[in-house]
Amino acid sequence: METKDIVTIVVAIVSSGAFSAVINAVLAARHEKRQKETGVTTGVRMLLYDRIKHLGKAYISRGSITAEELEDLIAMHKTYHDDLGGNGFLDALMKSVNSLPIKK
Repeated sequence: METKDIVTIVVAIVSSGAFSAVINAVLAARHEKRQKETGVTTGVRMLLYDRIKHLGKAYISRGSITAEELEDLIAMHKTYHDDLGGNGFLDALMKSVNSLPIKK
């Protein structure tokens, strides 16, 4: 078989409707999976945002924070901000929380 014949066969396969349908199905499945992951990620980010905001305001209102509470809140904020792509809306709150006296 000549190289020209092989190229012709490959081009025919690639341009066939069946091959195109398979590729489209694979891409659609990947897109759907990403959409679900994005929804879960968005939901977790929203829950962390709400929890950090609620706890931060409670500690500020109380006027102090324990070392354990601060450690947990910092870890939540790091996950929210760095891992889940959270914005900087909570940075000012965290700055206020970090300036609270540590209660034993």
